Amino acid sequence: MREAVLHCAAIKDGQFAHFTPFQAFVTVNQWHLERGFNGFGYHGLFMPDGSWFPGRPFEMIGAHVKGHNTGTLGFLLIESRQITDMGRFEDFFTEAQRCALTAKLAELPGLETVSGHNDYAPKLCPGFKVRSEDWL
Repeated sequence: MREAVLHCAAIKDGQFAHFTPFQAFVTVNQWHLERGFNGFGYHGLFMPDGSWFPGRPFEMIGAHVKGHNTGTLGFLLIESRQITDMGRFEDFFTEAQRCALTAKLAELPGLETVSGHNDYAPKLCPGFKVRSEDWL
């Protein structure tokens, strides 16, 4: 895969505050099933404490950015506060998430680009402007 696309969960303040990574996965999986997806559309998620929960196998096409799923990996960052306007990474996510995501991206041979869902659709997701040079 040459590109990773970052996402947020678009949740309310505290909505996932006491969730385990598995509970977050199950909840988002249910949302995706209700939208007609074939289950959890991302390749994994990062909790505010930096823990990682795998989603779709990296070899499987995701369901995370309409028209751009082939050749991309989708990573969901569970925000620590509700995203209502564009901000900076640290406005919504933790340093533990930054470290965990950076480490995961470093494991991906051939990765050339890191983008945000908002690079492909008129959305706030993931709540900040993603720049490849900040992640690679």
